[in-house]
Amino acid sequence: MNNPSFKNIIKAAKTKKTRSMVVIGDGNDSAVNAVFQAQNIGLIEPVFCGRKFSNLNRNYNISSTDSDTAKVRKQALEMMCSGKVDILLDTNPLTSEFLHMVSEMNLVNRHIISYVTIFESPKDQHLTLLTDTLINSSPDLKEKIAILENAISVAGVMGIKHPNIAALAPLELVNPAIKSTMDAAILSKMSQRGQFGNAVIEGPLAMDNAESADAARQKGIQSTVPGNADIYFFPDIESANLTAQFLAWVFRVKFAGVLAGTKVPIVVHSPLENDESWLLSIALAVLSC
Repeated sequence: MNNPSFKNIIKAAKTKKTRSMVVIGDGNDSAVNAVFQAQNIGLIEPVFCGRKFSNLNRNYNISSTDSDTAKVRKQALEMMCSGKVDILLDTNPLTSEFLHMVSEMNLVNRHIISYVTIFESPKDQHLTLLTDTLINSSPDLKEKIAILENAISVAGVMGIKHPNIAALAPLELVNPAIKSTMDAAILSKMSQRGQFGNAVIEGPLAMDNAESADAARQKGIQSTVPGNADIYFFPDIESANLTAQFLAWVFRVKFAGVLAGTKVPIVVHSPLENDESWLLSIALAVLSC
């Protein structure tokens, strides 16, 4: 994918093999509409699981009419483990109980699950990744390494093979009293030693010199990352989520999201995302298969 954009993500997914997808949850109308839209354009073949879908007004496959959320989730995950389906879509709000269930079934890579929010720039439709916006509140350095690896994998699926990553902190100077600056500096040095493959991580960077190459040069930072970041890596969920909310409500940018770090594609919905994002997230899941 030479020019990653949401339009091109869907176009690329259309070229892939049609995948089977089990759908569970609360029967969200927008999600169901996106599922059938994805089916119509050849991305997936859905199987619905749970009583909430028993009144759908069209022909469809259903594997269970159970009304217990935990039982339905377990059944869907078992279908994933056995290879009966390729993708799971859950329209329920994401919970720690569900994540624990995914972990118990040995469906987690790198021992951690994280969330990658993807937004499309209104200016040039360039896709930018933010992480972790939903799951890990205050990750330590070991967890940050895994979260970064998850985000790099997502970028690869999107066709970004050499991602520039801004490891963010309140300021661009390394200050032993501010843990986020220390962690960002370590991650940056690990990147220089090739420990993140083709990814280039620069940090610590404050938001001004992460977003602007001119601002970075004025502060003596020589790097390819400022002004060209593909991934913004935040030190905690508060800064990540507030930034994403700001983009959503002030600039009305379009979002999608990926549950990263799982061995199989699992589509969930972040509160940041609108109804359109269901189809985008399904397309990303197809590309991940």
